[in-house]
Amino acid sequence: MAEDLNKRNKQEWIESAAVMKAEPFEIAGALFDCPSNALLSQGEVVQPLDAYLRPAQAETPVVVKAQAQAQVKKTKEETINVDTKE
Repeated sequence: MAEDLNKRNKQEWIESAAVMKAEPFEIAGALFDCPSNALLSQGEVVQPLDAYLRPAQAETPVVVKAQAQAQVKKTKEETINVDTKE
């Protein structure tokens, strides 16, 4: 029963972002998939907020490959103009 008294809707959590030591846009981003009229406890907000602020580390093979391609410098080939006389 006491937990029901501590529940707030999405807009109220966004407006009270300072309680969670977060910015309003961070709370909004974390709760983007929640219905606006759903009542959420603090625990139900902390979990998606933590996931929003600290996303899981993605595998980096694609990034490493892109960086490796960026580091390869292509040498410009010299071409001789065959139409000119020296």
